[in-house]
Amino acid sequence: MYLNHDPRRWADAGSMILLTVLLGLSACDGGGVDTGTSLGGGDTATGSLPRVDAANCNLDISRFRDGGVPPDGIPALTNPSLTDAANPGFLVDGSRVIGFFVDGTPYAVPHNILWWHEIANFDLGALQVAITYCPLTGSSIAFDRASVGGGAFGVSGLLYQNNLTMYDRTSNVSLWPQMNRSAGCGARTGQALTMYPVIEMTWGGWKSLHPDTRVVSS
Repeated sequence: MYLNHDPRRWADAGSMILLTVLLGLSACDGGGVDTGTSLGGGDTATGSLPRVDAANCNLDISRFRDGGVPPDGIPALTNPSLTDAANPGFLVDGSRVIGFFVDGTPYAVPHNILWWHEIANFDLGALQVAITYCPLTGSSIAFDRASVGGGAFGVSGLLYQNNLTMYDRTSNVSLWPQMNRSAGCGARTGQALTMYPVIEMTWGGWKSLHPDTRVVSS
């Protein structure tokens, strides 16, 4: 169940700005990462995350911050439910969505779902794609998951320069700051991610252009 998607929870755009600022302050107050422990406070179901230290990172490790949650404390989505343009009651015309196409079919992922999940992994035919959104940096980027053997991405619980830091759910777990578009720590350090084209716009604009769109509902 995905909570708080209803735009009526936000009185106006200023509420979202205030939320983003508060989240940013909370993340910054977490201080630096303890380089002698596993990232994000422990193990995940797929194994330990790599340690943040100079030996396995090509980034300035002083720029990592603990986001205040463990790995998967912000739960990424995998193949979330989809509905048609007539049904999503949690969207208004001014809501922001991230749109993309697969084999000519339009899809939309609402911001007000990714505020709470940050990553949505999709397997759509031959395409394996991750739609990612960082509320702190306001960055929407999609990646072709073939770069990591089709493995899904999860939220590590760390921030790099206040940006979402992902990890891949494969046997060689690595850290991927979203805006770097490449692995910064772990076995895949230096490996680039192939980006997938997306369009960010209002829900009203997107459904007007693409009335046959599929939209993430949960």
